[in-house]
Amino acid sequence: MGQFRLDLWGINPVDLERQRRKKMGRPINKKHIGDGAGKIQVTAVKFAAGNEITTESHIVSQRSNNKFIVTDGNKTETCTLVNKSIGGLGASEFCINVTDSDGVTKQVTKLYNRKMQLEGNTRHVWTRDADGSSDAVEKVISGATQADPCVITATGHGFSNGDKVSIRGVVGMTQLNTETAYVVANKATNTFELTGIDSTGFGAYGSAGVATKAATGAGNIVVDAQAT
Repeated sequence: MGQFRLDLWGINPVDLERQRRKKMGRPINKKHIGDGAGKIQVTAVKFAAGNEITTESHIVSQRSNNKFIVTDGNKTETCTLVNKSIGGLGASEFCINVTDSDGVTKQVTKLYNRKMQLEGNTRHVWTRDADGSSDAVEKVISGATQADPCVITATGHGFSNGDKVSIRGVVGMTQLNTETAYVVANKATNTFELTGIDSTGFGAYGSAGVATKAATGAGNIVVDAQAT
């Protein structure tokens, strides 16, 4: 049974859950959240106790358009979706990154059924396939050279020269984890160059990382999605 309280006159019961949902607006479809390939990925979360977590975490349920129950598989807490980058989260905060049509990484500040509100309070359409999988073209990185230009290895990436990509989650060569776009050049089946990026002074590549192709269509965005 839902939560109720009496109105201001102490006469009629008020359905608190119904009021909360009305204030929130139409919530995001449940097929887009939870654990599974293609569902929305939490880019980073910092629970009430402990350090930031950037390994795969996900939303369990929505409480409002910026408060969600989040889990990493070990801890589960109500957290606030904030306009902060990885490394800058406070206690009980999390962030979700998206890539816009210019290949620039931005943070989501609110989630709605058909749109996401980004930093700067602009709302953008985001799309997902009927089965809940992501429209984002995301490829796992397995190598990055300390060279001019930097060469990225991502098996069967499918990118084309001139494509704009963002990179996140690289261990070791963390200088690649920026919110600006990279332009693909000299692509081969499993490798591509980052135009104008001299990585000779960067830290050595250790492991991990994901390259995400920019959204197609001005004003559209692609959201970080779980790989498995």
